[in-house]
Amino acid sequence: MLYRRLKKTLAKIRRTPLHPQWFVYRYEHQHHTQIGKLVAGTVLDIGCADQYIRHYIQADHDYIGLDYYQTATQWYATQPQIYGDAQALPFADNSMDAVLLLDVLEHLPRPKDCLREIARVLKPTGTLVLQVPFIYPIHDAPLDFQRWTQYGLQQIVHQYGFIIRQQTQIGKPLETAGLLVNIAISKTILNWLRQKNPAVILGILAPVVVLSVNLLCWLFSLISPMDDMMPHSYRLVLEKE
Repeated sequence: MLYRRLKKTLAKIRRTPLHPQWFVYRYEHQHHTQIGKLVAGTVLDIGCADQYIRHYIQADHDYIGLDYYQTATQWYATQPQIYGDAQALPFADNSMDAVLLLDVLEHLPRPKDCLREIARVLKPTGTLVLQVPFIYPIHDAPLDFQRWTQYGLQQIVHQYGFIIRQQTQIGKPLETAGLLVNIAISKTILNWLRQKNPAVILGILAPVVVLSVNLLCWLFSLISPMDDMMPHSYRLVLEKE
C-alpha cells in the first residue's frame, strides 16, 4: 500500500528530473508517438495494461487489447478487451496486421511460445513492435524471468521468421547508470521506511540527490556519443516473412 501511494505521488513528476526514473519517462511521449506511427489495421496489443498506446495510433485501426487475467485484475486493476495468455493467443492464423509487445516478453516463462504465436496470428508482411528492458532492475516480481542483449534478440526473432526492419537502443551509458543509481537510492529508502529504520531520516536528502544524479548524467550525456554498451531498453520493429 505504501509503495502504491508513493508511486502515485511520483507519477505527477515523472517527466521532471526530480523523478528517479526520469531517463525512462522523459522521452515517453516521443517514444509512444513513434510506435503509434508504425502500426495500422487490426492491431493486437499484448499486455495492454490500461491501453495507453491506443491513443497514439494515428492510422485507421481496429485495436484489440489483451492481458493476462491475474495481471489485470489482481495487480493493476485494469480491464482489457480480451483476457488471454500471450503464449497461447486466442486468435486465428494470419488475422492481425500488427502486434505490439511492449515490455512484456521478459515477464513470460515461455517467451519463445509467445513469439511463435505472434508469428502465427500475424498476416504475411505484418508488423511486430517488440520492446524489452535490458539493464533494468527486477520488476513485477516474481513474474520477471529474463533479459536479452541485442544479439540474443536478433537470434530469437530470426528463429520465428521475423525480419528486423529497425533496432533502437534506448539510453546512453550514463543515462542508464543514473537511472540505476536513483532506483537503488529510492528502493533503499523505501526499505528503511518499511523496516522503521532510523536511517530513513536520510530520505530528506533524496530529492536533492536524485536531481543531482539526473542532471549530471544528462549534461555529460549531451557531450557523449551514442554507445550501445549499456542501454536500459531495446526496441525492434519486425516484419513477418
